[in-house]
Amino acid sequence: MRRGPEQAFDEYLVLLVRSGSRAAAERLAARWTPRLLAFAARFLGATDAARDAVQDTWESALRGLRGLDDPARFGAWIYAIAARKCADTLRGKYRNQRIAEAAALSGDEPPDSAAIADARIDLATALQRLSADQRIAVSLFFGEDMSAAEIATIVGAPPGTVKSRLFAARQALRVYLEKEDEQS
Repeated sequence: MRRGPEQAFDEYLVLLVRSGSRAAAERLAARWTPRLLAFAARFLGATDAARDAVQDTWESALRGLRGLDDPARFGAWIYAIAARKCADTLRGKYRNQRIAEAAALSGDEPPDSAAIADARIDLATALQRLSADQRIAVSLFFGEDMSAAEIATIVGAPPGTVKSRLFAARQALRVYLEKEDEQS
């Protein structure tokens, strides 16, 4: 991983937060929130959901910061928490969609065909069709410019697995986007 003055400053802030400094916590949040919001927005495809996920991330991070053994690993640690919170958000979203679809099939609610017809096909939509693991890898690799080794640290998987997820995601995106091009 890259090490420089920015990471050293983050380590210093982490140590201050662990000793109880509220100002250091605010500073750390100010430094990392824009990155986490960008990551969560790419992952979830919705800004409101991204804000909620990042807020949940900070709540968990501040509660668990004393458990972080090495302050130098703060970046990977906070991204791992954000990835889990985003995955939780998606699970809730898909659960609600399944409930709504079941209600529509049972006749309780008319299907919203206008919304379906008006749906635009773009990269964000294509990304939403990837599995959560693939979406995390793609978001960190392309959006945060992280290496496979850095992503592996964040997601707790071997670098080879991360590379496989990136490859599979590229293939899935290519197939999906080509199919959409043919249809339009």
